[in-house]
Amino acid sequence: MRFKRERSKLSYAYITILIVVGDWLTKYMIHDILPLYNGFKVKDGFFSIVHVRNYGTAFGFMNHGKETFFNNVFFIAASIVALFLVFYLIVKEKPSNNLSLIGLFLILGGIIGNQGERIYHGYVTDFLDFYVKTHHWPAFNIADSSITVGLTLYFIANYILDKNGR
Repeated sequence: MRFKRERSKLSYAYITILIVVGDWLTKYMIHDILPLYNGFKVKDGFFSIVHVRNYGTAFGFMNHGKETFFNNVFFIAASIVALFLVFYLIVKEKPSNNLSLIGLFLILGGIIGNQGERIYHGYVTDFLDFYVKTHHWPAFNIADSSITVGLTLYFIANYILDKNGR
């Protein structure tokens, strides 16, 4: 008879570490390779690598094009609250709910990636630019992607797959 051993919740921490290291490394490369507000096309009419600064939040919300004291204080405080919420959800989560834990550790990596840079620079570097002809999706980065994918997985795990509501 074989018993399935549950993974420790901390065994998912590598996800967060990979996201933070990957996010900071790509942002460092963008700073090093591309002058600010420049870019190059990867796939014409669809995808470019750009170097832009985001002083707001995801998808350029509240981005006024410059650092403001309010934005820094607001977004740093909001990220601290979000970190506590994610830590709480990780502690509360059943170890067997793998999809939910993966989502939470992805969110954690995204928060740390972006807010670490915001604390250090006062802004977040965005560089992934998807578009169709002249219609651009706001530029984003690995941390933004991680938060979006993490929220999606958490939602699927807890509100679509778990119809019994725990």
